[in-house]
Amino acid sequence: MDCQYIHKTARIAKYDGRSTIHGDMTSPTLTQRTIGDACAHIAQATHCQAGATIALGGALAAGLAQATANASLDEGVSGEAQAAARRMQQAMSQARLRFQALADQDAEAITAFAALRKRGEALRGYELLCDGPREMADLAIGAAQAMQDYRAHVCTRTKDDLEFALALMSNTAHAAMLLLDSNLRIWPLPELIARYDPHITRLAAAITTLQPVGRIRPPG
Repeated sequence: MDCQYIHKTARIAKYDGRSTIHGDMTSPTLTQRTIGDACAHIAQATHCQAGATIALGGALAAGLAQATANASLDEGVSGEAQAAARRMQQAMSQARLRFQALADQDAEAITAFAALRKRGEALRGYELLCDGPREMADLAIGAAQAMQDYRAHVCTRTKDDLEFALALMSNTAHAAMLLLDSNLRIWPLPELIARYDPHITRLAAAITTLQPVGRIRPPG
């Protein structure tokens, strides 16, 4: 592996094969920033915050899906459609908040990794960096499946919006799985491969069950 060291100063930490991190304990977390500030923070960094970016995408997709349920209730749906909308509101609200928490956790993960390695717990640090994208992928798959189930109940006005949200969430699941796979390429420790390769196989199979539409209008 490359860069087999950690070097820390008040503002710099380097770790194996991925990035150089500049931290500031007084800065707001990623999700405490405005959307514009968060995008600029990611874009102007000298390291790639892939996990946080993926998690933010999932949070936005969940928020959009929640809005489709809000609109259905606003139109006065009743019976099973009302119950489905309320379930959707709750599920997407929980997913959105968890994605936001994962975005902030990922933004701080390298600092946590450095602390664990300094204590001689490097393997736990690697597991921390792998657990984030694994949870993101699982969360996105679950949210996307809930969106698919809600297709039968969403109101006509926001039917297409649900498809946009599903497409975004499906891509979030795929991107998170790719990030986990990338981590295993960069850190091919036998312990990590044994623990996370089965998750890669499981996640890849689950992603194939997601069915975002290819077109809104029929082709031709």
